[in-house]
Amino acid sequence: MQGDLRFQIFGIPVRIHPFFWLVALLLGYRSGDPASVLIWVVALFLSILVHELGHAMAMRAYGFRPWITLYGLGGLTGCDQAYSHRSRGSESLGQILISAAGPAAGFLLAALLLLGVVLAGHGENIFFDTPLGLTPVVSPQVTRIDELLNSVFFICVLWGLVNLLPIYPLDGGQIAREVLLNLSPRDGIRSSLTLSVLAAGAMALVGLVLWKSFFVTLMFGYLAYASFAALQAYSGRNPW
Repeated sequence: MQGDLRFQIFGIPVRIHPFFWLVALLLGYRSGDPASVLIWVVALFLSILVHELGHAMAMRAYGFRPWITLYGLGGLTGCDQAYSHRSRGSESLGQILISAAGPAAGFLLAALLLLGVVLAGHGENIFFDTPLGLTPVVSPQVTRIDELLNSVFFICVLWGLVNLLPIYPLDGGQIAREVLLNLSPRDGIRSSLTLSVLAAGAMALVGLVLWKSFFVTLMFGYLAYASFAALQAYSGRNPW
């Protein structure tokens, strides 16, 4: 698409859709400070790219040739199926490890950031100041560097946790599908879709009642509906 940004990192093709930048700006505009908005966009880009690189590196370890796309709702890592012949990455364990590698990469980056702060001699200034307890503030007077580190840490941890929820098409939804298929090849898909509907519905309710977040409610409400529609379609095709 015209306007896409394309480059390679570690030999992996990366494409960034213009809507990625637009959504990033919309998510960060509430600060009202142009510098803070820019810092948020950079942090979001770095955090999601690292997440997708985790998937891509796992795919490459299994012999796939991965590619990464960042778009309006986050990121997507896929591979050229022509090079997946006889790869064990297509088996359940391979799919689980590939799915888990994205959140793991984000958690690793967050841990390295904290380690770097401690090694730099600022460990005594770390405390957690949000209701979720996820944002480390590394000095009483937060600098722009602190702000960037805080944002990257927050996004890596939160994005990883959200992606591990057993909801389609998140990483946790893919993991749940593989686990449930192994437990019950006959009903695994139906069970994973049912779990996805319940988990997404619960998160939409949490977003509405506890967090009072329209964005969270809308996002998980949509995922609950999409999973329900997929469940209905699947059950219609497979009337056991």
